Amino acid sequence: MYHTEIHVKGKINTNWSDWFGEMQVRDSLTDETILYGTLPDMAAVYGVISRLGSLVLQLVSVSCSEESD
Repeated sequence: MYHTEIHVKGKINTNWSDWFGEMQVRDSLTDETILYGTLPDMAAVYGVISRLGSLVLQLVSVSCSEESD
């Protein structure tokens, strides 16, 4: 499992949470949106990034840390 936090430039309505699977959507104080949650593997992380790309949103940062057993 990977604890993941993705920052994108711009605002995404929190109603889009379902479209990003297990990721939660929240606004930041700046002009960014933060997606965060736990994903099963790196393929799922890249899947979320791909969906963001289809929305033509600019990635600011991606942080992943593998959950230790």
